[in-house]
Amino acid sequence: MSKPCRFVLSLVGVVSLVTLAVPTTAEAHPHTHDHDRSRDRDRVEVDRFDFPVTLSDGHRYAVAGWLYHVGPIQRHRVLQVAVHGITYDHKYWDIGTLNGTDYSYARWMAREGHAVLAIDQIGSGASGRPDGDFLSLDETASALHQVLVNLRGKHNPIGRGFQSIALVGHSNGSLTSIYEAGTYHDADAVVSTAWQHAPHPLPFDPAAVLSQLTTPYLPARSFPEPFLAATFYHLPSIDPAMVHHDFVNLQADQSRGQFLDALGTGLNPSLSRSSQITEPVLVQFGEFDGFAPAAFGGPEPSYYPNARLTIQNISAIGHNVNAHLNRLQSWRAIDRWLEQNLGRCRDD
Repeated sequence: MSKPCRFVLSLVGVVSLVTLAVPTTAEAHPHTHDHDRSRDRDRVEVDRFDFPVTLSDGHRYAVAGWLYHVGPIQRHRVLQVAVHGITYDHKYWDIGTLNGTDYSYARWMAREGHAVLAIDQIGSGASGRPDGDFLSLDETASALHQVLVNLRGKHNPIGRGFQSIALVGHSNGSLTSIYEAGTYHDADAVVSTAWQHAPHPLPFDPAAVLSQLTTPYLPARSFPEPFLAATFYHLPSIDPAMVHHDFVNLQADQSRGQFLDALGTGLNPSLSRSSQITEPVLVQFGEFDGFAPAAFGGPEPSYYPNARLTIQNISAIGHNVNAHLNRLQSWRAIDRWLEQNLGRCRDD
């Protein structure tokens, strides 16, 4: 028997601002293995699916996705489509266990009653790889759009249609999600983490980064560990072993076209199409995120004039939110916000 859904709708044009703070200590959660045969009701299942998409070059590609869920997939359950950022693939949402602490956003959310589809963006990981210079933000959003349309109907690789879908992005994945929502309006809500429209200083020399773009695809581990440590992390809030874990296990190839479009949108924020979004939007800024610092988030509402916008400032955290010891302040806030805006049906 399932619990009744709760639904709360924010008023159009109202912007709420919340600052979240919790102690920066590790909060360990047991990491459930996919092949555990126990009857634990919180056992997370992970299923791999490929979604066909056709881009403007006329070629057909596959977008790979991993569906995290507990128990049967229900049509009325909120589906989070999690979209990773530059130099990562879907593993950003399922980082795994390090020194006894579980950093998997997808598994945590699945245990909270969501289904989470963590995709490899087109051109990344196990997804199809078009020419890296052809693969623009527009093409990437088109691929994501086709996946979401597919998910609405029951004749998709999962075999079930979803009534309620939220796009959840990180960094450049937030940009892809914002652009998709502003162009196609497929999602019922958008969550943006580690992305900011307002101009602000960058934690790196853009010329040095551009000098690395010598091929259509930027190879994984093109940027050394010290660069990751300095730009993606707030060191007092991480396990010291996390940067090396990231460098060895999480880094992925990135197309030059996507990279350049991310930089270009940073210089011209109106290109994100955020002004065309009419659905609820949650924006989270990290206090020590060099790419999207909370201190520069004040003008953000002006970029979402038609959305029901909530802004949350996350304390003592850097760019790679999911890899910090205090990541749960972000995850719990996203969980609450989705329940308030989309409702949530849970299995007993």
